[in-house]
Amino acid sequence: MTSVTVGLIPAPGIPKTLVEKIIEDLPEIARKYVDDNCTFKFEIEVSPLTSSSEYINDTLHRMDKIKEKNEWDYVIGIIDLPSLSENKVVVSEFDSQKSVSLLSLPALGFFILKRKLKRMVIHHLEYMHEYDQNSSSFKSSELSTPTVMNISRETPIEDNESTNRYIIKSYVIGWFKIMLGMTYINEPWSIITNFKTLVSLAFASGTYIAIFSTPWDLSMDYQPWRLVALMLFSITGMVFWLIYAHKLWEKSSTRTAAHYRRIYNLTTFMTLLFVTLANYIILYILLTISITMFVPPEIFNDWTQADTDFTVMNYINLIWFTTSLGMFAGALGSTAESEDKVRSVTYSYRQSYRYNKLQDEDEDSS
Repeated sequence: MTSVTVGLIPAPGIPKTLVEKIIEDLPEIARKYVDDNCTFKFEIEVSPLTSSSEYINDTLHRMDKIKEKNEWDYVIGIIDLPSLSENKVVVSEFDSQKSVSLLSLPALGFFILKRKLKRMVIHHLEYMHEYDQNSSSFKSSELSTPTVMNISRETPIEDNESTNRYIIKSYVIGWFKIMLGMTYINEPWSIITNFKTLVSLAFASGTYIAIFSTPWDLSMDYQPWRLVALMLFSITGMVFWLIYAHKLWEKSSTRTAAHYRRIYNLTTFMTLLFVTLANYIILYILLTISITMFVPPEIFNDWTQADTDFTVMNYINLIWFTTSLGMFAGALGSTAESEDKVRSVTYSYRQSYRYNKLQDEDEDSS
């Protein structure tokens, strides 16, 4: 029985974590769906692979060198960067002649990501193996396009070194998936606890505001749309403040193409929006406990002439109102405790890390 070694090269972070979760299942699946006359062995080598999305072809060359160094039969890279072709989202690029395949993890979105990644890895292995076994008579049309998503296979322009490429057919679906996928890969939940000082200040401000009767009257007089507008304004204001305070907005430069820069900046906004919304919910819960304790219903009803039949709703509006005001105070009076940790969830910051890491690897290899 023939032994086949497949190298998987995930980028650090989420790609590495997902590959480690699926690697034990891959040999059996590969034998079942690719070739039952082969024994498949999968190995992992973590590498940034590329400093930015503009250098995908260089990435294929780098992967080919890693394949030769490790004496692998096939190699599949999984990166956390987006890839575009004429504004359509690229899922993967693969060079059958070199037995090299590259997957863009953000293009898979974030829903059932592990299952999608497993299917795409097996499909690309099947594609390269079929080409390797039948290179003289192989036709790409013989293999069906994977049904993981609405994608199609295309042959890139001549100066592109990959043999084939999978793209998402729909612009809307493609961009929706890639934005959600990039936000997920940023791991926004990892920095929620990095805003303890900010939440503490917002909580103290909200509690202080809530002991006066004026906010009580305002919360009762405000229509729901005004409370919603105030909430949205406080959350987006916090996001823009964090972007400004930590210099997270990537400016025009020769190193990053304009369309990729827009994607990185929008992903930064969405990531911080998720973090801020989570902190807003935490603050709402804390103020619910605080206001319930320090604002007795009897005093609230007497001072505001509130209808006792709507006490619960009046309290909800008051907590909602003070939470939004507290967020304003927290945003203007404090920033995150660790700037490096906040910046680590942005693509531009990680690109600098990847660039320096690859430079060091090139120097070591030379």
